[in-house]
Amino acid sequence: MSVRINTLSEEEIRSIGDAFADYEYADSEWGMSFLGKGKQAVSDYICAYVRMAIRERVLYSTSENHEAFIAFKRSEHKMSASSAAGLLGAAFGCADYRNIGKVAKGFMHSEKGYGDILLRFKIPHIYVGMVAVTEQFQGQGYMRKLLEIAFEEGRKHALPVVLDTDAGLKKAKYEHLGMKCVTTKKLADGVNLYGMVYEPENIPKEWKSEVVLEDFRIMKEKNGSVWDKFASVYSAFVTGTPGNKKAYEAIYKRIRSVVRDKEVLEIATGPGVIAKQVATEAKSMIATDYSEKMLAVAHRGEVPDKLKFEQADACNLPYEDDSFDVVIIANALHIIPEPEKALAEIRRVLKKDGILIAPNFIHDNKNRISGAFSKALSAAGVKFEAKWDADGFIAFLARNGFEAKNSKQLNSTIPMVYVEATEK
Repeated sequence: MSVRINTLSEEEIRSIGDAFADYEYADSEWGMSFLGKGKQAVSDYICAYVRMAIRERVLYSTSENHEAFIAFKRSEHKMSASSAAGLLGAAFGCADYRNIGKVAKGFMHSEKGYGDILLRFKIPHIYVGMVAVTEQFQGQGYMRKLLEIAFEEGRKHALPVVLDTDAGLKKAKYEHLGMKCVTTKKLADGVNLYGMVYEPENIPKEWKSEVVLEDFRIMKEKNGSVWDKFASVYSAFVTGTPGNKKAYEAIYKRIRSVVRDKEVLEIATGPGVIAKQVATEAKSMIATDYSEKMLAVAHRGEVPDKLKFEQADACNLPYEDDSFDVVIIANALHIIPEPEKALAEIRRVLKKDGILIAPNFIHDNKNRISGAFSKALSAAGVKFEAKWDADGFIAFLARNGFEAKNSKQLNSTIPMVYVEATEK
């Protein structure tokens, strides 16, 4: 059972603050009390946090008896400006300025916390900002009851539950209660923040901490190719203009109708722009890319249950013959060094009555925007292996065994032709 707290007496608020301030750290630890002027300052700040949590309606207790308290929110919940200002003012009022510089330097140079990584990857989650058992109820199992309130919310919405803790003994306690430590931020000597997470079984596999942290490692690595360099901005670069956005929305609508209840493969998915929009209609869908960084970005945000991302070379696909009803390759054939090999692989994995969907940017020497786009990409290191107009692209498909059954040039900022084809 849990109850949302709408009001507390000042005496109750102070009991929560004092419970925090009285925590005894190990000899080698200071915890975040390092930032405060003393126990009273720590208690004052926690009291300000509790008042904020009440205003924001994110504070809960184990029962009407108020034995223990937990504050948590969904990651998309933005604190009001007045609450943020009040909490910031309280922090400055309680701070020991002799130590702020050391901790600030630690924040700048230490690894990111797990909550920050999830925010960067736009993965929704539940963030626990405070867990407190009042003095008279400590040691009676209320910590487990508190965490279960947040864990149940995580299971209900299929979201990871994240919190930061500042002491090794607290970390061990949370691990005992079902969380795991996935990051450690060293802010100063004796001042660490441990990133803890509880992962319900029903969260998407792409949101599991081992996948998220591996993707984060990949994103931090030095760019190995031009497409690694483009990974973080590709979506905005391609669909960011009103014309392109409208064209892509038309593509999504058409593809959804074609892939309905089909086994689908997408090649060169990039950050999953198309895959995430159409996979819900498919029976199942695999979206591949050669760039690890593109796939790391693809895992961000919500990924449909029917969709999985895999690394693969378009010219050497790791799939059996006649595996897919539909193969999609969008805006990629013109940058693949040997696009004929890619089409041969597509023919191999596509069922005999299968459909190739191949939207592709086309080059129009009379279109100044198209020319500027090509020059900008070339300057960034993208090499165009072929520059087709609409007829030339359809003829290229025909030379490689595919007959266009449906084609349409789209009115987009960057000229594009949408093609559906079957094997001749």
